[in-house]
Amino acid sequence: MIDALAMPAPQPISDLSDDALDWQVLLHSGTASDADRARYQRWRQLSAAHAAAAHEAEALWGDLGQTQAAAQLTVAVPRRPRWGRALAASLVLALVGYGSWQQAPAILADYHTGVGQQQRITLADGSHVLLNSGSALSVDFSDAQRRVKLKAGEALFEPASDPRPFIVEAGDETVQGNDAVFSVRRHGSQNSVVIAQGEAQVGQRTLQASADANAQMAWQRGKLIFNGKPLREVLSELERYQHGRIVLSDQQLGALQVSGVFDLNDPQGLLHTLEQRYALKVTYLPWLAVVY
Repeated sequence: MIDALAMPAPQPISDLSDDALDWQVLLHSGTASDADRARYQRWRQLSAAHAAAAHEAEALWGDLGQTQAAAQLTVAVPRRPRWGRALAASLVLALVGYGSWQQAPAILADYHTGVGQQQRITLADGSHVLLNSGSALSVDFSDAQRRVKLKAGEALFEPASDPRPFIVEAGDETVQGNDAVFSVRRHGSQNSVVIAQGEAQVGQRTLQASADANAQMAWQRGKLIFNGKPLREVLSELERYQHGRIVLSDQQLGALQVSGVFDLNDPQGLLHTLEQRYALKVTYLPWLAVVY
């Protein structure tokens, strides 16, 4: 986080955005002092770029909803040392299920990414697709329509202007968004669709741009943003970006609310961030991380 208030050398916009998000985490942590808030005001006034980054971060954080959960950033979590049986059970389940878990059905897919990878694709019609971690996609264009099949994972779509309908097939559901910018994610038998611009037809429903789309799509900028999310959900999300399983030794910890910004460009540091910010420990085993 930027501490110096002397006029700095120009920073890349992405760095300013990261700093602005770090400020939001601090200011909503429940531990920020009046001096911190004053320093933030001085920081955001350093330049027009600083002010713009601050405004964007404030809006992004607001989209995530207001919660008191961030106050737990400094709350110690009681230790429960007797977790041997939970670890053993978790290890068995993790290793038995690993062969079928976290392996995207890349066979026969036109495009696919490994765990922790992202790939930008330009389709034959000029449409742009960003594949997220562990994702697979096939393309089937014809004279009548542009159809892509999301076989696994998540993708962001920016259809090119074309009279043919642009259709994304995800399991039994279809999303048509000729003039929209949207993401589709498959998780189990469920799908989630986020509209960033325009509107799209999802089955029989019409969805419009979501107010928190930028926050939900922060992964395209290499970030994950949580504001008061239960630890179990945070770990499930982090698990998508690294090899192996992440399990909780004590399910009561799953309700712990987490706030923070995680850097996807450092997948090995995702869990270390939790360790440093919360009273948590992580034991690393082959293909398994146990959080307690």
